[in-house]
Amino acid sequence: MEQQYRQIPPMPEDYGKRIWYLWGPVILKAAIGIGVGMIAMGVLTMMYMMVDQDMAMAVMQNEDEMLKLYDKILEQYIGASAVIEGVAAVITIPIMLFFFHRDRVKEKQMGVIPNRKAPLWKYAAGLLMALALCLGLNNLIAIGNLSKMSEAYEETIGAFYSSPLPVQVIALGILAPVCEELVYRGLLFKRLRERGTYLQAALYSAMVFGFAHMNMVQMLYGVFTGMMLAYLYEKYGSVKAPIAAHIAMNLLSVLGTEYHLLDWLLADKMRVGIVTVVCAFVASTMFLLVQRIEERPDTPDTSGENENLASA
Repeated sequence: MEQQYRQIPPMPEDYGKRIWYLWGPVILKAAIGIGVGMIAMGVLTMMYMMVDQDMAMAVMQNEDEMLKLYDKILEQYIGASAVIEGVAAVITIPIMLFFFHRDRVKEKQMGVIPNRKAPLWKYAAGLLMALALCLGLNNLIAIGNLSKMSEAYEETIGAFYSSPLPVQVIALGILAPVCEELVYRGLLFKRLRERGTYLQAALYSAMVFGFAHMNMVQMLYGVFTGMMLAYLYEKYGSVKAPIAAHIAMNLLSVLGTEYHLLDWLLADKMRVGIVTVVCAFVASTMFLLVQRIEERPDTPDTSGENENLASA
């Protein structure tokens, strides 16, 4: 894909500011997540201490009892993982929206012509591609028994999916995808794309997105899906496309886990094989449809036709 921009916003001259310009959103997201986690752990500890102060004093004087108390608090913390993730996302999203909006204002001031935005009815192809890719990759992970090779992956999945279903839907299915797309596609990918090729920006942002998940299975999954989400942003001309696709994938994962979809598929080798092949066919077909979307920027024109296209 060719570079789509006539001008690019100026990169900060100071080297430190350049690093912050690219990595700042990722660092802020991580810092907020760590901060929310530390506060949650502190609140849980205080709650245990306040219930029985005599017990708390006794625990402080006995190392074995202290370790037992820590295990209880940690168990509660892990059970609240989805809530903690959702709270961190609620705090992070407005900050990332501020940065995202500021970037668009700078582009307008520079006279940058953005990619044409695809009409909403064309989002169906992107959503189907994302859902097929999500289910197909999860099938391959299950068939290859990759989850058993990563203890960290099993612990992460167990923690997130131990919360009540409504909490999972809101925190993991909606808030987390919006937050991640603003950080990794709306800011990191977009800023890289302004100064490089699509492939460079997509691969770099997808690798950062994958490594941020901190376990091998989700890293591989994140790199593949990150490339796809960056492609949707590029073709549809709006961060709404990868956000919608990411929400669809996460909701499929949440609901599929809740209702044991993978267990049902894996119960029959023929069934899981056919579904995986169908997913590959659907994903590749939808990719061809998405590829036909015209993403070139609109050029200034006074005709009514161009005005209609720009507002689509």
